[in-house]
Amino acid sequence: MDAEVFRLLARGDVEEYRALVHASRHVRLRLTFDKDWGGPVSVHADGSVLALRLLPGQDEGPPPGSPR
Repeated sequence: MDAEVFRLLARGDVEEYRALVHASRHVRLRLTFDKDWGGPVSVHADGSVLALRLLPGQDEGPPPGSPR
């Protein structure tokens, strides 16, 4: 994910974030893996963000109750 976009979100600079995402909506990558975040991050043209990662202490094995 673009470091500047992530920095603005982390600081809570919503208006600046919206302006940056709107201005670059046609050239920005839509999906990437952010190694600092620890998971995939998707930034959409409207400025919405979806970021996923495992919570600390969660293993990466199969979910409980699933066949191994």
